[in-house]
Amino acid sequence: MKNTRIAIYLGNSLYPTVGNNPDTTIKILQNSPLTSPILSLLNQSAANPDQLVYNDGGNPVFNTQGDYIGSSEWAHTIKKLRGGNVKEVYLSFSTNGTEYMSNLRASNPVAAQKIVDYIKNNLGFDGIDLDYEGSDFSSGAPIYELTDLVIKSGLKLTAAPYTGKANWNAWVQYVIKNGGTVSWLNLQCYAGGKSNNPGDWLDIGVPIVGGSCNSCGLPQTTCRPQDMQALFTLWRTGIGSVPPSCWNGTPNTKPQAIGGGFIWVYASVKDNYSAYINAVAKGLGM
Repeated sequence: MKNTRIAIYLGNSLYPTVGNNPDTTIKILQNSPLTSPILSLLNQSAANPDQLVYNDGGNPVFNTQGDYIGSSEWAHTIKKLRGGNVKEVYLSFSTNGTEYMSNLRASNPVAAQKIVDYIKNNLGFDGIDLDYEGSDFSSGAPIYELTDLVIKSGLKLTAAPYTGKANWNAWVQYVIKNGGTVSWLNLQCYAGGKSNNPGDWLDIGVPIVGGSCNSCGLPQTTCRPQDMQALFTLWRTGIGSVPPSCWNGTPNTKPQAIGGGFIWVYASVKDNYSAYINAVAKGLGM
């Protein structure tokens, strides 16, 4: 399929810290079919609630004044990441990171916008991913507050739903109505979304990128590379079968125009990355 995306969520492997060299990971990623790395996640710090941290408390990146307090090398790392098949780079906010931005917009809207603008103009990201698993989709809910900031900045949007299709459909329509862009949705088809079939979400009107996980729980999802290849082949063509340990949804019986695939997360497949990412690509017919 034209413009098929292959994505993966990545944590500290792509953040410059003492003893960590992102260049090694970048070479691995660029020598693979990966098109769309998603750096994750921006969280509110548990140790210092005034800070947004990247992935964990050891990597503070923004404060409530909107100042960037992260690594001076991160923008360079993100720039270097573009190459090979990598065409775009997204930064993901967790649920509590989304709530942090909503609260900051209420107390200091200039600082909140400053953060999102910095992500675009200084760090060089193409868009924001919302790994939002909250239940509040009412008017003025945190997800809409952050969405408004992102639209104003000119960044694109993705999100990672696993349930609540009607809520996410309303969110997509809101973004479009207000002049923003939803590049695609990362549909979780593992753990809490283990029964999701991407084809059931295609009528939302944006590309649906199905996601798999080699080992994650509630309920447990266990996928070997060959299982992932079979899974994406089944979703794409309607042919084949998948072990219930990997996916327990209702199989489609005809081809579906899914927008690609993603893996949660890099750290869990790091030691066998090539086998997993190539399995996704082969399953997608690439």
